[in-house]
Amino acid sequence: MALIVRLAWRPAAVQRWLACLLLLPLAAVRVEAADDGPRAWVARMNEALVSRNYDGVFVHRLGGKRETLRIIHRVRDGQMTERVISTDGSGREFVRKGSEWVAYFPDRQIVVVERRTGSGFITGLHGLGTEAESHYDIGSMEQARVQGRAVQMITVTPRDSFRYGYRFWIDRKTAMPIKTRLVSATGEVIEEISFVSLSLAPEIDDEMLKPDVDASGFRWMRRDVPEAERAVAVQFAPREELLPPGFRVSSWHAKRAETAGMGNSRMVFTDGLAWVSVFIEPGAVPPRRNRIGDPRPTDGPAQMGASAAFTSLVDGYRVTAVGEVPPATVKAIAESLKPGR
Repeated sequence: MALIVRLAWRPAAVQRWLACLLLLPLAAVRVEAADDGPRAWVARMNEALVSRNYDGVFVHRLGGKRETLRIIHRVRDGQMTERVISTDGSGREFVRKGSEWVAYFPDRQIVVVERRTGSGFITGLHGLGTEAESHYDIGSMEQARVQGRAVQMITVTPRDSFRYGYRFWIDRKTAMPIKTRLVSATGEVIEEISFVSLSLAPEIDDEMLKPDVDASGFRWMRRDVPEAERAVAVQFAPREELLPPGFRVSSWHAKRAETAGMGNSRMVFTDGLAWVSVFIEPGAVPPRRNRIGDPRPTDGPAQMGASAAFTSLVDGYRVTAVGEVPPATVKAIAESLKPGR
């Protein structure tokens, strides 16, 4: 009764209290909608990829090529171990433990060892923030079914032709991406990964992560020790007006202490989602090689999987831009770099 008496004497308070009650369902709906939005789904997918154990078979389509692979992925004590096996008869396998990545090529009798960052062969989408939203439209579509699973489709569409877009079909139960696509601004599919089967395991034993390849007698190419940076006598900087819209320098890799005062030899550009690495080296030295030892072109464009590369010679220096972006983007970034005077 005391409560009733106090409210009776404060009608304005009663009205505010009733208004709050009426708004509660609406607030709950808004929270639920926010949690079901495209950014929330991308965050769940990113978390699933770095925290779950899984074993699956997927089809990888790149250009006109199609390959079926099996992937075994484990996370234990915060460390990721992953094994990818080609089923095309070549015997190729890729084993990654933490940042060490080992590729076995029996058909060429080569083993390549190098360091990599990231979450594994199946990657998420990081950097989805205000910066990226200036150049991409992020949205979600109606629920669908893929491989018998209820999925939520998320679209990230570029607003111009200087970047690629992304499509994700995310399992609503596990937050794992059942299908992903890299697409051009016009919707052309550049690369697709689609799971045929996928199971989540509470534990994956060590034997499942060991390669079947007998690498006795193979040539080992080690790139697990960072390559010594070559001297660059001048500083390079981009001409802002020549850069593709939205791209900026994310980091500059300076020379070692013994070459203090010399120029930067590597730069990284980003628009928030896409990344482009630029290598600067004297034009007289041999060009860098790709991950399986084949030399990169000394000048002009090149395509390496979903990544484009462009190399130009500027005042006696070789400038190479590489990234998972359209060819016009790496060309524009490479040609924007000029030596300081």
